[in-house]
Amino acid sequence: MAWNHRYTQTPPTEERVYVVRVPVEGKTCLNCGSTNVARYPIANHLGPRITTTCQNCLTPLLVERPTVEDNWPPFRAVTYDWPASPGERAARDALERELAG
Repeated sequence: MAWNHRYTQTPPTEERVYVVRVPVEGKTCLNCGSTNVARYPIANHLGPRITTTCQNCLTPLLVERPTVEDNWPPFRAVTYDWPASPGERAARDALERELAG
């Protein structure tokens, strides 16, 4: 894939935009005990993320930053992977500590 592929894509041609939920083998939901678990991209208040979620009770088991192979988001700012400023890093660290409880 060329480096500019993510910046020059055309709008979707499908009538409906959807996401493919990839089944994850070997994971069990801690909340309901189901093995119906899938991994898929989401839009999150922290930015684009990839979630591994139980499909029965929708309990998130893992939320992580997308890798280049995930191709999420499909349209990405050129500066997306640049390091954050010291002030932004401090705010993110504080928010992540708060979310971790």
